[in-house]
Amino acid sequence: MKISQQQFGFTAGMLDTTLEARADIAAYYAGAREITNMQSLPQGGLKTRPGMAFVASIPEAKTGARLASFEFSTEQTYLLVFTDRKIHVYREGVKQTTLTTPWTTERLPRIAFTQSLDTMIVVHPDIQPHKVMRQGGHDRWVCEPLRLKNIPKYKFGNAEEPTWSAARGWPRSVYLHEGRLYFGGSRARPQTIWGSNSNDFFDFRVTPNTQLDDDGVEMTLDNDRVSAVEQLYALKDLFALTSGGLFAQSASPVTPKNFFFGRQSELPAAPIRPAELDGSVMFIRRGEDGHHQSLHEIIYDDARQAYLTQDLALLASELLRAPSAIAARMGDETTSANLLFVVNGRDGTLATFHTRRSQEIAGWTLWRTSGQIKDVAVVGTATYLLVGRPIAGQDQCFIERLDDGRAMDGSVSKAAKTPTRTWRGLDHLEGATLAMTAHGEDLGVTTVASGTVTTPHAVTDLQVGLPFDWAVETMPIEAQLSDGTLVGNHHRISRVTLRVKDTASLRIGGRTVAFGKLDHTTMDAPPPSFTGLKTVRLLGWSGGEQASGATIRMTGTSTNPATILSLTAQVAQ
Repeated sequence: MKISQQQFGFTAGMLDTTLEARADIAAYYAGAREITNMQSLPQGGLKTRPGMAFVASIPEAKTGARLASFEFSTEQTYLLVFTDRKIHVYREGVKQTTLTTPWTTERLPRIAFTQSLDTMIVVHPDIQPHKVMRQGGHDRWVCEPLRLKNIPKYKFGNAEEPTWSAARGWPRSVYLHEGRLYFGGSRARPQTIWGSNSNDFFDFRVTPNTQLDDDGVEMTLDNDRVSAVEQLYALKDLFALTSGGLFAQSASPVTPKNFFFGRQSELPAAPIRPAELDGSVMFIRRGEDGHHQSLHEIIYDDARQAYLTQDLALLASELLRAPSAIAARMGDETTSANLLFVVNGRDGTLATFHTRRSQEIAGWTLWRTSGQIKDVAVVGTATYLLVGRPIAGQDQCFIERLDDGRAMDGSVSKAAKTPTRTWRGLDHLEGATLAMTAHGEDLGVTTVASGTVTTPHAVTDLQVGLPFDWAVETMPIEAQLSDGTLVGNHHRISRVTLRVKDTASLRIGGRTVAFGKLDHTTMDAPPPSFTGLKTVRLLGWSGGEQASGATIRMTGTSTNPATILSLTAQVAQ
């Protein structure tokens, strides 16, 4: 008996292994057991993820660092790299300046920041708030203490004193929203939220014996559990993400008389900066043991007239491994879905969530690289990564940028006016064994010596870097048959028909499948790419009582990228 089963796409992404018995849900037929180093397409297919272009080496970041986006306008965007008592400012990959700061490496994980126009405000519970300001030129910046006026007072014991101080602690979260600067939580008052005067960010004046609409505002979250404010974030409404749940403030404009936060959910939040994507706020949930467990989004429920939280990793919870940072990148209607990047602190992988709410697309993939990804930031349309890499036995720390034009990680691209074999300027990769490509042609591997590599023949365009493998494996085919005739019975996949785009070759079950035809005119050129249908016949029995069910496993390398649109499997029993 032969039965055909078609999978039209992979919009549900990579699924947990526990879902291999859930053929009753729609995600099973649009998901996969594994999707590694592939990027989901909004149209349903998968393509090899972008490579990572080398930007800079930052040796001091080996002990800890934070990335932040600073966007003054669409044309003036900057990457800020926080290291031990320093901020390195980059624009379009070029270092502009370095600032001196008060935040040590140990304190970097707990800094929070918000930015408007040319000023970023940075807070830490043990350090007076500071402002980082751009002063006209790309290389003219300052970092200095924030001068606050009329700091709120509180009666600690028998006497009133400033709410924030070295003795009582400083704000631990911050956000700018609708003309006010908001601070959330401190060591002495963890559940309180303060707002500045309207349109006067640094003044918290309260008029004696009366309440003016533009006065400073204050509220302590009164709840039956400790609700320490971890982060503040806003879309239309202002959210307080706390250790005791989600609170929301919806009055607009805010005045002292209507400043109130109502609890929306008991879900505790981790002290990780949230992100906005596809019209929602997304945040990491704090686990009961203090670890970070899952990713949730805040959505408004019209029927309940309240905000709800939804677990976005319910079907792929195994991909989140102690998340330490998140960042969002908007896509467009034709080239890519909206992407949310989640850095896994446990193993340095990157869990990538793609979503298009209007097309009901939502799914996860897993990205790996040689080394560990430590942080991520999206600056304008560019995605930057902080990556720790072992280079020739030595730990290095690089800033790298996702680049669709790169086929390797930590990669360097060079060009020459005339063909050459000797290429210099690779000192940061000294002693590393790297792959080389030129105009799409695989030139083999080389080892960097004295910052130099040599190609086997002269070329005018060279890309050098660390290639990575990709893999896609379907869910067990046997469970996809509604009549259940193959479950537990001896069967095999006898034939696979792939629909691919711009693909030269890949492997199915370890067997290399070439799509293009070679002739004497192409022997000295890169393998020709192919778009269309390709049928591959398979041998061997792979499903039955002693196996989890037959699957189709496709693999390849980044130097030979692939785009898989759909597949049809013929199952024989």
